[in-house]
Amino acid sequence: MRRMVSGKNVMYVKNIMKGKNMNEKYRILSTVSIYHALNDGSVSTIPLLFPIFKSLFDLNYTQVGIISGGGLLITLIAQLLIGRTADGRNFGDLLSIGVLLTSVSLLLLTRSQSFLMLALFIFILRFSTSFFHPIGVGWISRTFKKDRLDWAMGIQSGSADFGAFVAIATTLFLAENRNWNFPLYIWAIIGIIGLLTSISLLRKVDKNLIIVKTKNKKQNLREALQETINLMKRIKLLVPAIMISGSAWGVVITYLPLLMDEKTTLSLSTIGFIVAIWIGIGSIVSFFYGKISSILGRKNVIILSYLSIGILGISLSYFTNVIIILVIMVLLGLSLFMTYPAQFSFISEVTHESVESRTFGIIFTLQLGGGTVILLLGGILSDIFGIWIPFAFLGILSLLLTIALITNYKKPLVGT
Repeated sequence: MRRMVSGKNVMYVKNIMKGKNMNEKYRILSTVSIYHALNDGSVSTIPLLFPIFKSLFDLNYTQVGIISGGGLLITLIAQLLIGRTADGRNFGDLLSIGVLLTSVSLLLLTRSQSFLMLALFIFILRFSTSFFHPIGVGWISRTFKKDRLDWAMGIQSGSADFGAFVAIATTLFLAENRNWNFPLYIWAIIGIIGLLTSISLLRKVDKNLIIVKTKNKKQNLREALQETINLMKRIKLLVPAIMISGSAWGVVITYLPLLMDEKTTLSLSTIGFIVAIWIGIGSIVSFFYGKISSILGRKNVIILSYLSIGILGISLSYFTNVIIILVIMVLLGLSLFMTYPAQFSFISEVTHESVESRTFGIIFTLQLGGGTVILLLGGILSDIFGIWIPFAFLGILSLLLTIALITNYKKPLVGT
């Protein structure tokens, strides 16, 4: 009798501990989701303001490309370095530092008075937002690797899309009705509020879930390069997929407002609303990604998504009818934003928990590398041929990737 009672007590204690552990994991997911929403929301305000910056500071498309591509280059380098140094340290503190610097950067940006000042402050902002992706996504990967991984990746990704949706839906409206720097003040304040909320959430979380001790030795440049090459060999066809997804986000968020401002008679607030529909649909589909992937499978989700991106990208370079563009944006939101959690889930399964931020630092470097090149080329070629060309370029690359994925369908997308 005593053994039965004792056994029941042991099970009871285990259930309590399991519930406590899961509650702490949900706190981590909530914190990462808040920070991701703040991070992507803050960054999304900038491209929406480019039509205003273009007029205010007499910018050409090449200068727009320099600011956008240069900002991504800053992020690319910073994410790689931050990702390599974050493992074994307090992820919560590092994310909080990033959000604090982001709020300060937004306040600095309101003081811009020339092209050079604008570029400098945007570069500082891009550095500040570099803290999140290798650390935040790596933290979710480590925390949920063995339980509900696709679901957790979808939630944190959808939260980012929601933050960007709010920014895109309100930025041009606030800029038109108040002042161009008003939305920057708003996001700086929201950042501080989110920072305090997240610090409160993490107070009761076990430190072992925040800091994972690592025995990884310091690497020289040659060893780091070899590690990167080995990772890319393991993820195979995901490498161009990651780069194209990064490019797609940058092309749409940067050049679509400029395309519609040039090719249509719509007001800036209406243009912002159309772009917001794209990101809003993306937010919804990200939240449901876990369910969608369980039905279709991750690989099929990725193939269908890039096929759609290819067709829709080319369509955006051709059509100027507002209704058609609206339909294209809805479909593009459905396809593009499923690629992010799908890629992250694949990568998480082949990443050891002691090198999460290092691995995702490399992944986001690849993502931003593709975006940087296409944004820079897009700005230069738009001055030569027209603002439609970045979308045609994106569409062609996506279709080529789709052909490669279908041709290698029976091969795994990631290696062990």
